Amino acid sequence: MATMITSECINCGACEPECPNNAISQGDPVYVIDPVLCTECVGFHDYEACAAVCPVDCCVTDPNNIETEEVLVARARELHKETDFGENFQSRFRKGEAVPVAVAAAEQKVAPTPMPAPTPTAPKVAVTPKPAATAAVAKAAAQPPAAPAVAKVVPQPAPAKPIPQAKKEARPKKTFEKELPASFREISERFQSGGSLGQGLGRAIVLLAQPVLGALPHSTKKRLEDAVQSPLFTAAGSTGLNIVHNAVLYPLVCMAVAALLHGPAIIFSQEINFYVLIGISLAAAEGVFRLREGIFRVKPADEMRFPASVYGAALSMILQPLLERHAGVIRETPIPVDGFYSSGFVDKLERERRYGNVYTLEDRGGAILLRMEFPRRTPDIGLVGSNKLPVEMPDYDYDLALVDGQFVVKGKCTDEQVRKISSSVGAFPPEFTTVIPLRERVVGFAHHFENKLLEVFLLKDRGNQRVASHQ
Repeated sequence: MATMITSECINCGACEPECPNNAISQGDPVYVIDPVLCTECVGFHDYEACAAVCPVDCCVTDPNNIETEEVLVARARELHKETDFGENFQSRFRKGEAVPVAVAAAEQKVAPTPMPAPTPTAPKVAVTPKPAATAAVAKAAAQPPAAPAVAKVVPQPAPAKPIPQAKKEARPKKTFEKELPASFREISERFQSGGSLGQGLGRAIVLLAQPVLGALPHSTKKRLEDAVQSPLFTAAGSTGLNIVHNAVLYPLVCMAVAALLHGPAIIFSQEINFYVLIGISLAAAEGVFRLREGIFRVKPADEMRFPASVYGAALSMILQPLLERHAGVIRETPIPVDGFYSSGFVDKLERERRYGNVYTLEDRGGAILLRMEFPRRTPDIGLVGSNKLPVEMPDYDYDLALVDGQFVVKGKCTDEQVRKISSSVGAFPPEFTTVIPLRERVVGFAHHFENKLLEVFLLKDRGNQRVASHQ
């Protein structure tokens, strides 16, 4: 095993599902790699998958335990006896070679055959022709020369016309138990508003309260940003205003503490300067910590995460019911690996789709809108036969159920070729089940599925709500 996980591991769990050998597991205190199972992804990829997805680069080569390609591929063949890796298996040892083995072999097959060396000719001997032969030669010379042969032109067959692809048939409408008689369009027209913070007085209050709201956790500020839909409120801008606000608030708090400890008279003495300095120092240190990604990692503002202030978590708990009622957004799409900003982010988001984790919940007043993204692209898993898979993931079949205050979504890939290959890969499940807890009682739902996007309106129990039925 030439790969190890250092103590810098942040326990994000990104590497575990990517390992084709299930060699990575949660250890104490960080993830560990089983040396008996690790093959450095030889036979599966031309890179080490754990190192490629690690956001902090803690999957590194163990300098005290270097193994050759022969040892690693032998281990892979022992662990995956059902897989035929062949001689041209993928390996990081072969990455970047100028001529692949298969291409070199093909070039040897078409190498030109060398021409034989010319044979030396004997010296010519003058021979006196006989009279009969002389007459035959003269007759042949008198005949006109024959016309040169013309090469026969073989007509080329006309190129075959492309076969038109069959038009994709529309998915038949599915109905489930507790599904409302009204259509999805009718209910969506009825519940269009996503909260009161996007307009009027609600938006004005949020804009004016930015110096305080900037103390909230990053996810809560992003929810407010989505609800307000105004360039005047952003997570970055509100955080900056809150840092300035705390530069005034913390010294005042320290002054109040000094007055409680030493009496009100200290406020008018020189000793109060010490407490003011403590407050300013605390505000400055907290500001640097909250902006550390931009200061030390030079990330742009739209890629930074702005943590809460000292009192931000408590403020979030107090405002949570109000935000859920007026902001609309209940759950956002999760970020698979916090702080991972590269092309691998898209792969991780696609992996979360295969597990049924990419969905949002939005409170529309009398109803909850669920949007769930189904898998869109097939992953590059590096197994034999995976190159035959389509680039676009085939459509999933799905089942919906409303059971005991929970909404259950089951997705299943029906393509047998995809299921056969994906069943042997841990990070490529052919089906998923997602259970979504509901905080309010729901009496029914209406759904719509198109372009791998499932949308469901969950109608709340309001007693006097009436749902229009089909006539």
